[in-house]
Amino acid sequence: MGEFRFKMPDIGEGVVEAEITAWHVKVGAEVNEDDPVADAMTDKATIELTAPVSGTITALGCEEGDMIAVGADLVIFATDGEDDTVETEDAAEEAVPDTPAASGSFVFKMPDIGEGVVEAEITAWHISEGQMVNEDDPVADAMTDKATIELTAPVSGKAVRLGCAEGDTIAVGADLVEFAVEGDVASPKPASQKLSAPTPPKPAPKSAKPSPKAATPIANKALASPAVRKRARDAGIDLSKVSASGKLGQVTQADLDVFEKALEPEIGENRIKIIGMRRLIAERMQASKRHIPHFTYVEEIDVTELEALRKRLNAKKGDDKPKLTVLPFIIRALISGLRQWPQMNARYMDEQGFLSQFEPIHLGIATQTDQGLMVPVIRNAQSLSVWDTAREISRLAEGARDATLTKDELTGATTTLTSLGPLGGIVTTPVINRPEVSIFGPNKIRPKLELRDGEVVERQVMNFSISCDHRIIDGYDAAAMMQYMKGLLEDPLFMFLE
Repeated sequence: MGEFRFKMPDIGEGVVEAEITAWHVKVGAEVNEDDPVADAMTDKATIELTAPVSGTITALGCEEGDMIAVGADLVIFATDGEDDTVETEDAAEEAVPDTPAASGSFVFKMPDIGEGVVEAEITAWHISEGQMVNEDDPVADAMTDKATIELTAPVSGKAVRLGCAEGDTIAVGADLVEFAVEGDVASPKPASQKLSAPTPPKPAPKSAKPSPKAATPIANKALASPAVRKRARDAGIDLSKVSASGKLGQVTQADLDVFEKALEPEIGENRIKIIGMRRLIAERMQASKRHIPHFTYVEEIDVTELEALRKRLNAKKGDDKPKLTVLPFIIRALISGLRQWPQMNARYMDEQGFLSQFEPIHLGIATQTDQGLMVPVIRNAQSLSVWDTAREISRLAEGARDATLTKDELTGATTTLTSLGPLGGIVTTPVINRPEVSIFGPNKIRPKLELRDGEVVERQVMNFSISCDHRIIDGYDAAAMMQYMKGLLEDPLFMFLE
């Protein structure tokens, strides 16, 4: 009987972790090769992962809703063959066993440095790759919620590979250092561990450029181990609000227990873990509101003539054409406006410091689905007729609800239109899809009585909202564009004369 470790594969360029939104297997299940194992969601797509071998599931790498790093153990199988591990080409280097992988090589695994400790942060390396190290020489400082531990070399040899960078978290049992040694090392002495106060950060040379991590002063952060930080993050707890009892002023697991006990569910309360698409939406909306100074401008538009035109076109359309809603006409007016105010059809890459304006209009259409709000994209919307636009809206909405759209159909928007249709309310204040700089929101059409030429008449009116990134778009420009669109929508024949 052998053991086979299926590592979390690399499922997209730039993806370093994914959320396991559903398990299709459980411990003890018999699985055949290519059977579905789990669904993994990134910010780009949801991927179904299948079993690379046949066998019995002996362990799962995480629970539903948890994040798992590329290269980490996803599933462990008991198989009929010998022990093995499967990884993708872009995942971490092949695991090296505790005993020598080959003559002259020894891998020092991250030791167990405390009861209940499953990972630690490497706060300082005392060696570098290529350096000769003697047995008992200091190797690294590892910080947990209990203390900072100095780890020393269990063998003498040349350090050929370090398992992580300073500041990274490493799991107990993971590769810490690979040594090139003289001869085989079957049973090295246990690595010694020396308890110490947290190692102060080394001052950077005056000529050195500060790293991105240095941009946030440590003084502004609560002191805690990586395990405590992960638990707090998963539970949505702000560590700065938790009373710290650790000897070094750090928040401990016990402190989190006390804090969470005060937040225990009340009678009749049902707590639901936020995972999958809903978690992703929450993260994106939070990032948008945190980074973007929004302002919203609302204008009332008389759509009586537009509604009359729409009804005439629907009455005379052929069977080969879709039924027209008001959205294709709004999109046509919007496209005309974006051509004159191109700063609205843009993405602001604030962290990189530049604005990207686009000639093609790739319009995101916010669509409600059972999984949450999705935003499929009408590509090159400026090249479509109202009939083609209606057909594309219908196709994308159906694909979003059936979860059959591709990654390209769900990414790349340059601005967004969001509408709740008949449920649109009187006024909305849409949240911008970062890094876009604008979002447009028509509200529901409603009857309104007006006094015209001394007579009371009924008109069809609709409020139209636009939210903008005030760092890029001035209120005057938003108002000017809205007035331009108002003119086209109130006298719709003009939008077809361009």
